[in-house]
Amino acid sequence: MADTRPILMREVNMGDMLDVLIVEYLTQRVIFFIERFGYHHLDIIESSDGAINYVDDNLYDYIFLGGDLGQENGSGTDVAEYLAENDGNPNLFTNIIIHSWCVSEASKMVKLLPHAKYLPYNERQLSTLSI
Repeated sequence: MADTRPILMREVNMGDMLDVLIVEYLTQRVIFFIERFGYHHLDIIESSDGAINYVDDNLYDYIFLGGDLGQENGSGTDVAEYLAENDGNPNLFTNIIIHSWCVSEASKMVKLLPHAKYLPYNERQLSTLSI
C-alpha cells in the first residue's frame, strides 16, 4: 500500500530551512525525526488537539502524520479530518506524509487527504527523503 508518487505537493526550495510539523508520540520516532530533519524548523506535537492548533497558527512545508497518538491524545485521522473539513486552511495542500503503521488509520487519512503520500514508518525509507 506504500505510495510511490513524488512527495512534493507545494513547491519548496531544496536547501532552504523548511517548516515541518511532526505529529507523533513515540519517543524513538521523535528522536529519529529530530536526528534526520533537525536542520529544519521542527514543531513536534503528540496530540491531535495540539496539532490542530499548530496547523491553524502556522504554515508548514511538510506535515508528518502518525496514526494512533496514544491514550487520550487522539489520532492523525483527527488532524486529517480537520484539514479536510476546513478547506480554507493553507496546510490542506502542504506536503503531507502519513507515516502510520496502522493500515486502517492510514487508509482513513488517505481518503480524507488524497494528495498525501502514505509512507509507513521505516527509518531506512524516511532517511532517503530529500526535504
